[in-house]
Amino acid sequence: MIPPSPTVKEVKAPLAAAPGHRLTLTALATSGAGCRGAGMKDFFISYNAADKAWAEWIAWQLEASGWSVIVQAWDFRPGGNFALDMNNALTSTQRTIAVLSPSFLTSDYTAPEWAATFARDPTGAARRLIPVRVRECRPTGLLAPIVCIDLVGIATRDEARKVLIDGLRERVKPSEEPALPEPDPVKPRVAAEEPPWPPALEIAARVARGVLVRVARIGAAFLGAALITWLLLGSLLPGYVQENPLAAGAVALLWGAITALVLEAAVFLKRRFAPSSRSFGS
Repeated sequence: MIPPSPTVKEVKAPLAAAPGHRLTLTALATSGAGCRGAGMKDFFISYNAADKAWAEWIAWQLEASGWSVIVQAWDFRPGGNFALDMNNALTSTQRTIAVLSPSFLTSDYTAPEWAATFARDPTGAARRLIPVRVRECRPTGLLAPIVCIDLVGIATRDEARKVLIDGLRERVKPSEEPALPEPDPVKPRVAAEEPPWPPALEIAARVARGVLVRVARIGAAFLGAALITWLLLGSLLPGYVQENPLAAGAVALLWGAITALVLEAAVFLKRRFAPSSRSFGS
């Protein structure tokens, strides 16, 4: 079961230095064997006394997964020197887990612990400082930009353990191939339709067609009547045609024009008195 969020008052003792010596963050970060010592452990868990249950739960999960851990509740034993135990914990572990809560962020004694680790890895390239948020809080200052493992709101042990362990791994690649993402919904294509013929162009086309038909009709009537007239003059008055070809031609053309005009007048009168059959080009 995931530990509750207790409200125990802070009881952790302050860091102390031997008489005549000053204990600084630099000393904590650089003294001892450093990060390359043969006896290095994986994690030091920094927490406030109000979050002891969370610290022990996290330590248990880490050791159950094969990591080595130093946690005050288990490793700082009676008779030891608290300042030296803390210095040893910070200098003999690869990384520090900060158990974030309002109590942690307001404590005077947890700040030097995470600050010492931060001094060893200010850019976060080695992931030496890993915050684990266990209660609602908002880190500020140098802690704010560090990505944390968030256990707030997780109700089940298995889910919380998975989030914790996955957050500590170097890479979280799934054991199975991810499913193919669903494609974006495709909008149905609308069949292209021929744009409607503009009414103005349709009227213009009908007028032009009617004019061409009328011109062709008049021309055919004119030429046909002129030709027939010429042939009749040639058969009835051959001498006149031979002596006056121009006059005979003029007579033929005049008769063709008259015939064409009479025919066009007949068409006009037909349309005039029969409106239902009226159409351009008829």
